[in-house]
Amino acid sequence: MRLIKVLALACLLMLSISAYAERLASQNWVADLNGQTNEAYTANDSKSSFGVFCSGEKCLFYLHQSLKCDPGTKYSVLMNSQTVSTALSMECTQIGGNLFQILDPFEAVLRATQAGEMIGFAVALQSGAFAVNRFSLVGAKPAIERALLEAAKSKFREQKQAPESAPKAPLKDISI
Repeated sequence: MRLIKVLALACLLMLSISAYAERLASQNWVADLNGQTNEAYTANDSKSSFGVFCSGEKCLFYLHQSLKCDPGTKYSVLMNSQTVSTALSMECTQIGGNLFQILDPFEAVLRATQAGEMIGFAVALQSGAFAVNRFSLVGAKPAIERALLEAAKSKFREQKQAPESAPKAPLKDISI
């Protein structure tokens, strides 16, 4: 879990300072691609966003919403789409002045984004109520697949640039 937090911080920090080489629209989704950092995301009417962010070949799903949370704290969230309904864990991460919630497990969120038109997240509040955010999935599948494909390609770009004699650390592959 500590690796996820470190990766999330590094990835989202890089997101805030990097310039994208390519921006592709896919209906209600946008894919920002530059090889080393790749992101596919959408926003809703309440200015919350949901997406996948990749730094190198490491990827994570996130929510960015107006809810206050304590950085480093884990919360439960209910996710619902046409194909998947499940409870997830989310970890609050602060990048600059913005709070992001990193969603886990990655595979469950990925499955939920692959079909249907909407996805929703319900977060329990201290008052006993729920904060609900819904996002369009129209255009999500091709945008997310493109971001994951570019992330997977980054592994091969790194291997080509690395000297032959340099030891290679084991890496977790991204499944598309």
